Amino acid sequence: MTADPRAAADRRTFIPLDPSLAPPGTRAFRDAGGIPADQWHADQNGETLVPTHCCFCGVQCGMYLRVDHGGKVFGVEPRNHDINRMRLCPKGINAYQQVNHPDRLTAPLMRRSRDEEFREASWEEALDFTVAEIKRIQQTYGNDAFGLLGGASLFSEKTYLVGKFARVALKSRHVDYNGRLCMVSAAGANKLAFGIDRAGNPFSDILLTDCLLIAGSNVGECFPVMTQYVWGARDRGATLIVVDPRETAIARTADIHVALKPGTDSAFFTSVLNVVIEEGLTDENFLADHATGWEELKAKAAEYPPSRAAAICGIPAEQIVQVARAFARAPKAMAWHARGIEHHSQGVENCLSVINLC
Repeated sequence: MTADPRAAADRRTFIPLDPSLAPPGTRAFRDAGGIPADQWHADQNGETLVPTHCCFCGVQCGMYLRVDHGGKVFGVEPRNHDINRMRLCPKGINAYQQVNHPDRLTAPLMRRSRDEEFREASWEEALDFTVAEIKRIQQTYGNDAFGLLGGASLFSEKTYLVGKFARVALKSRHVDYNGRLCMVSAAGANKLAFGIDRAGNPFSDILLTDCLLIAGSNVGECFPVMTQYVWGARDRGATLIVVDPRETAIARTADIHVALKPGTDSAFFTSVLNVVIEEGLTDENFLADHATGWEELKAKAAEYPPSRAAAICGIPAEQIVQVARAFARAPKAMAWHARGIEHHSQGVENCLSVINLC
């Protein structure tokens, strides 16, 4: 019988793991990654760490690609970037796998009809065919008959070129990217409210808040890099309010979880504003100096007392009052909204209802 090399390498007593919690193939805490950091050893020779960014979403977390002496990428390491601070989500950890994946396309594939199988083609053939088809379509149907779609994996310079290629080279007005579905409601709302198409607060402000409201964001699963900022605020004693129909991982840790009916977000936040106004918790001097349309908004908020919103949202009226007081009485309060309230036909209005509360 062959001796277990792990036992030979380390004679310390194994701490049994609950079989229901242990990852497959592990029998003790140390096998599941419980070895202290000072006992991790790197045996790679000729390894190069190439600084870069993860391209799987717009956060662009900093990381290193681990490249061997033959130029093959075989892993990643987190980088102490301003946003992720030595952490990566599961997508980032596995990002390198697409570089050497056997299904990765390394040459153009072409077919002349949908009935044909794809075949590998040269770049010259593929580009000549593309140019010919663009010209044919535009000459037959007009310049705007051809459009371009970019993606979140493109960095700023590439995105700039996509726009220039569409508008200058092709003279087409149709250029877009996946953000039209992803976060354009948030961009539209911020543009209307603040004149910029993104949130005006850096992540570091989360660490300074006394009350953090998160609306429509499953942080633990969809944005794990942000979790460290939430915990940092919580460690300072910040109140956490989560507005989400589902009891997500972050909702289970909240001081207040508002499990409202899907699609009723605007009614809820407008009612919260109603309470803030009725209880005199607004900063009138700030509103006079920096806000427009305040009187019209007050009139609209008056139409949504807690009793009405409670019936719409399927939550207790008392919870609306509780959220209003916790948020408005905090010395420094902050609200974050995400896809859960943005991916709606009234997504811009949902986001504005959160912004109006701030």
